[in-house]
Amino acid sequence: MLRRTAAVLKRGVRHSLTRYLALAGLGFAVDVGLLALLHRFTPLPSAAVVSIAFWLTYALNFVLNRRLAFHAERGPIGRQLVRFLPQVLLDFVLTLSAVLAFQALGLALPVARIVAAGANLTLNYVLYRWWTFRGTRKTSPEVHPRPSFTAHHAEPLPHSEPAARR
Repeated sequence: MLRRTAAVLKRGVRHSLTRYLALAGLGFAVDVGLLALLHRFTPLPSAAVVSIAFWLTYALNFVLNRRLAFHAERGPIGRQLVRFLPQVLLDFVLTLSAVLAFQALGLALPVARIVAAGANLTLNYVLYRWWTFRGTRKTSPEVHPRPSFTAHHAEPLPHSEPAARR
């Protein structure tokens, strides 16, 4: 049972979704922290506060997701940025519109930002995974391709040696 649990956890950590969610949590903490600080200590309007926190956090998220979640740092960054631009612009428009709409409905700015982020979380993963970093991932040491077992496999499968011979 313990081995199975360990195997499931290991597989989960190796999956881009798990890493993406961990980084999204970190990025979201930075976003909401910046938003709260700017809202409390500056006279800026809500749209400016949301925009500044969003763009600073999104730059951080791109770098972290490129390297840690999707292992795409060896891919051409120019192509990734060209693909990233429409993604980030779409997310920005959706985020800003949602935050301002939720504020108009009476939600406090941080709460409105939390609700908007939850709505965009899935969209961003799908876009990162299958658009921005599509085909640019490297195989990292902790990610091994699954072996293919076919009837036409000509090489013998490796066997472990008996314990006495090790």
